[in-house]
Amino acid sequence: MQPRISNSPRAFAALCLLAVGVVCAVPLVASPRVAEESRSVDQDPAQPEAPLPKPAVAGTVRFKGEVPEAKPLRIESRQAAGCCAPGESVSGVDPSLLIDSELGLANVVVTVTVPGVEVKLPEQPYVMDQKGCHFAPHVLVVPQGAKVAYVNSDATAHNVHLIALMNDPLNQTVPAGERLVRENKEAESIKVTCDMHPWMSAWVVVTEATHWAVTAADGSFRIEGLPVGTHEVRLWHETLGSRTASVTVAEDGTATPLALEMEPKQKKSRRSR
Repeated sequence: MQPRISNSPRAFAALCLLAVGVVCAVPLVASPRVAEESRSVDQDPAQPEAPLPKPAVAGTVRFKGEVPEAKPLRIESRQAAGCCAPGESVSGVDPSLLIDSELGLANVVVTVTVPGVEVKLPEQPYVMDQKGCHFAPHVLVVPQGAKVAYVNSDATAHNVHLIALMNDPLNQTVPAGERLVRENKEAESIKVTCDMHPWMSAWVVVTEATHWAVTAADGSFRIEGLPVGTHEVRLWHETLGSRTASVTVAEDGTATPLALEMEPKQKKSRRSR
């Protein structure tokens, strides 16, 4: 028996309302792809801006003149006993004048002093190691008043001999695995040697400068944090002496890279009478 459908207007309206209710009761489910695209457009958080690079002065120091012949250090086997592991030998490279194939000059101290800037001393001392019967690093720059720890990482004893004028000199044995700490109150360049291993040498440069760097093997250096303006740049090398230059930091914190040179000191000629 077929159900009887009324043709009255009232019955037809009731059926329409029932159909609308059924449609509204069914939840609308978007596809995963559509939902993901919706979130990426409407709910994507603002991306943080990339930090601006710190203002920095970069440059290179090169050797000028005829490159001298590199002579190896004189190392006697009996003195080198215990310096290295079995099968290894002490490096004979003289670190006092290192020039690469492009004339880049290593171990040049580059300093800038900015008036009104205070240098905060670190709580821990700077470290100069004795490893493989060489000092590392060969040149260490520290602010005035800082401490330096002289560490012995070798299996043999060393002695730290500080040749200083403004600071207290020192000549003290450092047993294997031990260290000693020394404070540097006055600004000066202190030569460091080891009397037990006469080929060993290094420098601790105690500086009053506020910004500094030591050139890498290729002569490059980078100093960050200089304010806008023109600054005097001082260079120091243990065998080539010192010189000055200048650099200007622009309003946007940039500066033209420095291309500097250092040459051997000119020997004074004797005038004939």
